[in-house]
Amino acid sequence: MSLPVLGIIPARIGSSRLPRKPLHPLAGRPLVEWVWRAAVAMDLLDDVVVATDSEEVASVVRGFGGRAEITAEDHPSGTDRVAEVAGRAGYDRYPVVVNVQGDEPFLRRDQLEAALSCVTEGGWEIGTAAVPVSTAEEWREPSVVKVVRGADGGALLFSRAPIPFRRDGDPGPDDLASGLYLRHLGIYAYRREALLRWVALPEGELERVERLEQLRPLSAGMRIGVGIARPGEGGIDTPADAERAARILTEQLPRAARASE
Repeated sequence: MSLPVLGIIPARIGSSRLPRKPLHPLAGRPLVEWVWRAAVAMDLLDDVVVATDSEEVASVVRGFGGRAEITAEDHPSGTDRVAEVAGRAGYDRYPVVVNVQGDEPFLRRDQLEAALSCVTEGGWEIGTAAVPVSTAEEWREPSVVKVVRGADGGALLFSRAPIPFRRDGDPGPDDLASGLYLRHLGIYAYRREALLRWVALPEGELERVERLEQLRPLSAGMRIGVGIARPGEGGIDTPADAERAARILTEQLPRAARASE
């Protein structure tokens, strides 16, 4: 029998690179709505809720039919926000929790399944997902988080730096196709016990330096399985990302409307 899975979308109103990111309009809808729609369209999650520090975001979410929970404003990471909601009455019955980052409007089933299967089938206490890096420019870009895996599929390091570093020059097409160069996706699945242990840890020095929350459990010795998914569109981290996403979504809307007729 499959374990019940709770999906939580953390949506913090503040963002240094893209102000008021959850409410940023993309093709007529706020970013958080696109992420919510992608998550609820899959049958992998038994329930989906948005966790936010903003009454404005919560009101918008409820306006398009979603469920929202207000959280503390001072959480150091999205996982801390997720854990607050996961521990509340009504949500604490789920043994598996999935953190669907609120800036991934192009979330696909295979990506979510890559992270979730690490926990439900692979025996990892935490699972996440990655896709191959597509270009050397993407590999060098600090807003793109890279991950290096070990032979067992577990994460060795996450970084905004270009890793693994190729001493002989930038990676070419054959290098990028080797499976060594991976872009991390902002999707996590946790066993409830692992989630609670994660947020009980103090913020680590590597986490503070890179501003990557996953370095907290990794530095503390917790193991994170990394499932590989097919390449796709990246998340929204900068104004340029938002412009690209808006163009893609605008092009997709007519096709979606025709398909529903």
